[in-house]
This record gives sequence, C-alpha cells and structure tokens, in this order.
Amino acid sequence: MTEENDAVQPPEPPAAPQPPAGYQPPAGYSLPAQPPYGQAPAPYPGQPAYGQAPAPYGQAPAQPPYGQAPTGYPAPGHPAPGYAPYGYPPISGRRYWALLFLVYIPYVGAIVAAIVGIVQRSSAMRSPHPIVRENARWAANWALSYVLYLIVLFVLLITIGVGTARPRSYDEYGYSDGGDPSGWIAVPGLLIIGIGIYCLVTLIRGTVISERVVHRPALAIPFFRA
Repeated sequence: MTEENDAVQPPEPPAAPQPPAGYQPPAGYSLPAQPPYGQAPAPYPGQPAYGQAPAPYGQAPAQPPYGQAPTGYPAPGHPAPGYAPYGYPPISGRRYWALLFLVYIPYVGAIVAAIVGIVQRSSAMRSPHPIVRENARWAANWALSYVLYLIVLFVLLITIGVGTARPRSYDEYGYSDGGDPSGWIAVPGLLIIGIGIYCLVTLIRGTVISERVVHRPALAIPFFRA
C-alpha cells in the first residue's frame, strides 16, 4: 500500500438541505445561511456558545460591564419609551393644582393655599421642564387671585351690611334720604358663591389636564410672570 492510501482522508461535508424544485420563498424572506463546515451554528440568545459549559446551577449569569446596559434594555438612567425613571414621578404639573384644595380648610384655607402656591412656585422655577414651571406659576396666580376676590367681596358685603343696619331719616313728607340698600346685600353674597364654584371647577380641571398641558384660568390675575 502506498503512503497516500495510508493517510486518513477527512470526511466529506454533508450537503446542505435544498428546497424542493420550484419552491419560491415569500417576499421579504430568505433562507438562513448555513455556517461553514466544521463551524458551530450561532447560539440562541441566552445560551452559551458551542463547546462552552453552561453556568453552574444557582450562579447568576455574567453581567455586562458597569454602566453598560444589557442587550435589549435602555441604558442606566434612561427610561424605556413612555415610562418615567424608576422611583421618580411622571413629569406634570398636577400636584401644584391638587395642593390648592387646601383652600377648603375652614377659616384659613384661602391663606394656606396661597402660601403653599407661592412656595411651590418658587421650588418649581428650578425645574428644566416648562410644563412644571408654568403650571406652578398659574396655580400660584390663581391662589392669590382667589384670596383677592374674597377680600374684596367680603369688604363689599360688610359695607353694604353696615349701611343697611344704619337707621334712615325721613323728611316731613315721609320720604327717606336715600334708597333702600337691603336689596344690594345679595349681590356680593351671590358673587362669593359664584367665585367659590368657579374655584372648585378650576382646581378639578387643572388637576386633570395639567399632566399634558398648562392650565391657565380665565380669571387668574398674572401676579407672577414668566
């Protein structure tokens, strides 16, 4: 026997499976490429490479380097699309309007709501988000406006009430020296009720829509400007 016959011949690589005659793959689909003979196919995601032992039972898989996100996950500090970072509230101005419900504390609610609105507006000025700054500013403007409206209406109510209680003088023919002011006392009373209803609607609407837009009440006086 010759030396060539003694040499071990490598086996022939198996033929790759072929589709039947006349077969056409669907549009946008191509047959997977076969790896070269002697090379292991690509491992599935999460599986060890060919010839590599899997991780022992109870041992956590290898973690990526610090600061590098795993495949398929957002980078650290960056939330997934549509979600806020874990542990942080969503970006909105809802809380600034919700805190103004303190106005319904008996006797001192309006003053407390105005103070809270001013403090919250000062802290929100450092926020980089315009929706937060603007909602905090308009919430403080409305709190101060509501206090001003109440003061004016109560002063008007007391003034008319004092004028009604004052005795009137009559001349010799039985006519008084002025009109009867008792009917005018209902005007500031109705205005106080009306501004209270408008305040309730404003706070509810601001709490609902301030997550998406800036709420600007029509009767808010712009004490604070951008």
